[in-house]
Amino acid sequence: TPIKIAVIGAGSMSFGPGTIRDVMLSDALNEAGIELMLMDTIAEHLPDRESYARNLAKQLKRNARIRSTTSLDEAIDGARYVVTAIEVDRYVYWAQDFHVPRQYGFPQIYGENGGPGGLFHALRNMGPMLHIAQRMEALCPDALLLNFTNPESKLCQAVSMLTKTKTIGLCHGVAMGRHQIA
Repeated sequence: TPIKIAVIGAGSMSFGPGTIRDVMLSDALNEAGIELMLMDTIAEHLPDRESYARNLAKQLKRNARIRSTTSLDEAIDGARYVVTAIEVDRYVYWAQDFHVPRQYGFPQIYGENGGPGGLFHALRNMGPMLHIAQRMEALCPDALLLNFTNPESKLCQAVSMLTKTKTIGLCHGVAMGRHQIA
């Protein structure tokens, strides 16, 4: 049986291709066989991601079943792993996360995970992330939620405390941080 991996937020220009590439480069996953479900709420973004996934699978000689959908339930039904990186109008709201606290005398650190802006960010994304986790409880209760959505630690805490969904938070920023420190 192929390992079903649902990528929620696959239409993203940065997250989508990076996650697809990570999955396709994994020998362990591909030896077992994969079914890659690409999901986004914006249908127009999906054909490019699906085409990218198919081309990459062909180049890497991967035998992967690749599909896309705008339906969360279809994407996660029977999944073993659900990978999330969701955000709507990220930069519009992210700018407000910095500017509104400053207007009231609260310095906002750079980054989307801390300070008053990080709290606003968490509250915006908590509802959608909890919805995904609750649907996972119904449709793939044994699946692992791999969360890239920021603020990832706050969202993982909410999912862990308010649902039975197993979750772990991941961040590509770790590699960037290592490079900056070096």
